[in-house]
Amino acid sequence: MTRSPFFRTIATAASGLLLGLSSLAIPADAPIPLEPGNWWVYREAYTERVGPLDATQEDNTRFEVRGTAGRPFVLQTGGFDPVSAPVERGEGWVLVPPWTGEDRLPLPLVPGSAGPGGPDGVPGWVVEAEEDVAVPAGVFSTLRCAVRAGRTASVLWIAPGVGVVRETHGPPGRRPELERVLLRWFAQPAAVPR
Repeated sequence: MTRSPFFRTIATAASGLLLGLSSLAIPADAPIPLEPGNWWVYREAYTERVGPLDATQEDNTRFEVRGTAGRPFVLQTGGFDPVSAPVERGEGWVLVPPWTGEDRLPLPLVPGSAGPGGPDGVPGWVVEAEEDVAVPAGVFSTLRCAVRAGRTASVLWIAPGVGVVRETHGPPGRRPELERVLLRWFAQPAAVPR
């Protein structure tokens, strides 16, 4: 069958688009394993200031990677304010909204690296240090990543190959408004590109 020049042009453009999209796939050595089917369960504590006291409620929340390897989506169920969203990746950064919010996490994660800042001069994620962290799921060697802006701080402790094992948000020096600690997780081996 002979194909028209128009069809060949469209087919060439489509294959270029697919090649471009595959280059945005999350690398196998990414610190958070984002292969579809991976999941994490956290104990989530939500603290609200009520007069002079802190009132804390606890719940479990689950994060699960859905979609495809080239277009992962993180679904969050349970917890106090579930956020589900697609993963985005660019040159030197990854955005995983249920964990990183609207700020981009730098790749690779090495102490001293920083993600691009947000609008209005808001700082981006900074990899501050390496730390061992104990949570109900075990003890992990992590990279502490933080966004510190004014009267609030968001901190992630990321164990490469496992993902986020602890997370806090709130004013420094006080009980976090939101804290998640890893209870259990499943991360299948990364697919080897062909």
